[in-house]
Amino acid sequence: MTGSLSLTTIITFVNSLLSIGIAVTAFALLIYIIRYNWRSPVARAFSVLLMCVMFVSMGDAVMYRVVDPEWIERWLRWQWLGIALVPAAYLHFSDEVLRTTNAVSRPRQGIVIGAYVGSLIFIGLAFYSDWVVSSGPLLSAAPHLKAGPLFSLYALCTISAVAVGLINILHARRRCLTPTSRRRMTYLLLSSTGPAFAVFPYLLLSSNVDATVPLLLWLVLLTGNLLIFTMLLVMGYSVAYFGVLAPDRVVKYRLIRFLFRGPLLAITIAAAVAVLIRIEQFLGLPSETITILAIVFFIVLFQIIRGSLQPFMDVLLFQQDRSELDYIRSLSDRLLTSTDLQQFLENVLTAVADLLRVPRVFLASLDADGRWRVRTHVGAVELYSTALAEMRMTTIPASEQGPIGVDGFWVWPLRARGDEELLGALAVAARSSAPDLSELETKRLQTLINQAAIALEDRRLQKEVFAAVERIMPEIDVLQRQRGEVRYIDSPTQPSPDATVAANPEFPNWVKDALSHYWGGPKLTASPLLNLQVVELALPENHDDAPKALRAVLVEAIEQLRPDGERSFTAAEWVLYNILELRFIQGRKVRDIAARLAMSESDLYRKQKIAVEAVAASLSKMEERAVAEVGNEGVKNGHIQESVLKNS
Repeated sequence: MTGSLSLTTIITFVNSLLSIGIAVTAFALLIYIIRYNWRSPVARAFSVLLMCVMFVSMGDAVMYRVVDPEWIERWLRWQWLGIALVPAAYLHFSDEVLRTTNAVSRPRQGIVIGAYVGSLIFIGLAFYSDWVVSSGPLLSAAPHLKAGPLFSLYALCTISAVAVGLINILHARRRCLTPTSRRRMTYLLLSSTGPAFAVFPYLLLSSNVDATVPLLLWLVLLTGNLLIFTMLLVMGYSVAYFGVLAPDRVVKYRLIRFLFRGPLLAITIAAAVAVLIRIEQFLGLPSETITILAIVFFIVLFQIIRGSLQPFMDVLLFQQDRSELDYIRSLSDRLLTSTDLQQFLENVLTAVADLLRVPRVFLASLDADGRWRVRTHVGAVELYSTALAEMRMTTIPASEQGPIGVDGFWVWPLRARGDEELLGALAVAARSSAPDLSELETKRLQTLINQAAIALEDRRLQKEVFAAVERIMPEIDVLQRQRGEVRYIDSPTQPSPDATVAANPEFPNWVKDALSHYWGGPKLTASPLLNLQVVELALPENHDDAPKALRAVLVEAIEQLRPDGERSFTAAEWVLYNILELRFIQGRKVRDIAARLAMSESDLYRKQKIAVEAVAASLSKMEERAVAEVGNEGVKNGHIQESVLKNS
């Protein structure tokens, strides 16, 4: 008997830890959804289920630490905040999953709303009456309430909601056309009942729990919690893909890394603290000291273990693309930012000044427009203005290696590797009328000159790479958006990327972002608006520069809002145009514009929003005309080709 009770105690302890693990995991997944997936209706519905699981599991975890019967009953009734909401939340979740397949039904939405109303009624009855639950054996091995007269109705509602929810998800799976979408729906179908199983009060179904075998009871609860924990993780993994444009690889890696850093660490610390507190009499330390030491020790140890396991995780997750991913990750360590380049060149100049024992050194780069610009210097910058002006007037021959005497400086050209292209120049204050460098100084100085030239060349090449990436970013965004749109049976044909951009609900926001960076910035150069057909048609007139073409299209859209007649800053019909022209084209401050147009700043912001929406509407009409023009041109070309074929 003692052995049985001892084993029961261990299983009870493990079960309480598992309840903590379920609560922590539900909370972590909730935070993850808020951070990465909140725009997805499926993810938002899933977050309600997670909150239900979190409430109930946390109550189960703390129940065994409460000794006051009054507080035990309070905790048991508070758990009904999650228990009663599950049927409605599950119906809501399954309806949103089915809606992603373009199967929209107003009666289903009405049922979901009615289910939430019914859940609120059950919550009120559980909190303030004995109609659903009443006081039960609160000091037993498994504290629980007794079933009230309406508990059977709640159980029937839960079973019905789970059955309808499974039918909805099964229907959504049948509508999937691709193996990937069907596989994810299968995962969701198999794991979606986890939250309902996690919160249902099974002990209320038995009239005499204490008469059953305690060990068997706890084994069943432990097995159930393990199954629920697994189903919760699988369900979270499936939902993580809804409403995101990132590649599957990124979603998978981000979720697993989040789970490792968050819930797994928290569960490990909770288990360690719970175990150490139970054996505190063997350690001779107070529980507070044990808790602090355990938290610090396991946080450090866990980070070391996680870092050691990271390469193995990468191999398991990204075995096919590992070489490419390693190369991409290494770029972040190798790329030179503007600050990195500045610091590197400062180190080079400091080394040159120390080597030659001179007080003044500067390094200038040659910009694309042929202008010299001082990148970094040692000594007052005013001392270099004359030398820099003379360098601008001097033509450095391609074969010249330096040094060249320029206004009291020795100047060495900095050239690209493999050709004679001039990148910049290193100027050192002359120690004498003619260079008097020793052999050792010449050798070391040449090494530093080569390093500076390589840094300038690498930075220039990186700028070209960044410019290329910036140009293709809109296409990548559209590709990810198209990839994330799963096709289903009876769903409409996917529109072209151009139509998708103009029809997107975020279209007005994209217009506002592009206008806010009208004179340059990532919101213009990487805007999804670059994929518009009207922008593509404007490319030839703008030297095939996509941001410049978008800027021209935005100006045209604004000009279409310009009223007829002479411009006025007081007439009502000119307000929207004046706001757009002054705020975005001229780039004036809000305060100055408000004063010029004789309105308050709050009124200006309100009318600016209306003006941006008007630009978006104008741009949308321009896009429709451009798409129609391209379509007509395609039909015309098709007729020409058909005529040629007939005559050949």
